[in-house]
Amino acid sequence: MNNTILLYDQQIKKDEEMLNPFADTGAILRFVSESKIPVAHFWTTPKTVILGLQDQRLSNLPGGLNSLAEKNYIYYVRNSGGLGVVTDDGILNFTLFLPDKNNITIDQAYEEMHQIMQKTFSKDIATGTIEHSYCPGTYDLSIDGKKIAGISQRRSGDGVAIMAYISINGDQKKRSQLMKDFYEISDYPVNKKIGFPKIDIHCMENLDTLLNQELTIEDAKLRILKTIEEKYTVDKKQFNIIQKSAPYLDAYQQTMEDLIYKNDKLAEVSE
Repeated sequence: MNNTILLYDQQIKKDEEMLNPFADTGAILRFVSESKIPVAHFWTTPKTVILGLQDQRLSNLPGGLNSLAEKNYIYYVRNSGGLGVVTDDGILNFTLFLPDKNNITIDQAYEEMHQIMQKTFSKDIATGTIEHSYCPGTYDLSIDGKKIAGISQRRSGDGVAIMAYISINGDQKKRSQLMKDFYEISDYPVNKKIGFPKIDIHCMENLDTLLNQELTIEDAKLRILKTIEEKYTVDKKQFNIIQKSAPYLDAYQQTMEDLIYKNDKLAEVSE
C-alpha cells in the first residue's frame, strides 16, 4: 500500500442518505489515523443546504429553515463549526484525508488543497477571504475575485481531513440568492456577537464560466485524480473492503449517532 491513496466516490441520491458523507468523514479519519493510508473522497448530493454549528445561533432560525423548505431544499447541520453552504448536482464535494497530522500545520493542509486546485484547473486560483460570499473563510479559492470553492478542515487522532465544496456548473447566483435570503430572514434581529454573512450574489461563480469551457462533475473528478496521480497510485477498489470492516463501521456509527442527535435538535427548532 506504499504511496497509495484510496478513492471513495459517493453519490447521495435519497433524503435519508444525507448524513452519510459526514458519518463517513468520521470513520475515514479514524481509518487514516490508524492505517497511515490517505483517502480521496468525492461526493455529490441533490439540492441541499449544509448548515454549520454556528448557524444554530441565528435569532430567527425557524424562519430561515422554512424559507429553505419552501424552495424544496433539504437541510441539515454538520458536526463542525462554520456557516451554511449549498450543494447540488453542480457542486463537487472533495475531501483529502492525510495521515501524520502533527507534521502538517493547519496552513499547510489548506495549501495542499490550493495546490491541487491550481494544478488541476488554473494557476490563477488564489486564496483569501471573499467577504460577501456565503461561508467566507481565509482560504476561499477564487479566480479574478470570484469565489469558486471554500475549504474547511477537521483534525482527529493522527489524521486531517481537508474538505472543499467546488462550484463546477449550474446556477451559482441562484445558490447565492438562496443563502442571502436565508441569512436575511434568519438573522433578524441582527445578532450583535456573530457577523453572519451579508451576501453579494455577484461575488461567487462557477468554474465552467470562469474557465470558459464546458465542465461536468465527472470531468472535474477525472482532472483532480490526474493531479493526485502525480504523487500517489490511486486504488479504486480497496476502500469498499475497508468500509465493511468492524472498526470502520464502529466509527461510522458513532459519528452518525452524533449527527442524528444534532439534527433531531434542528428539527425541533423548525417545528
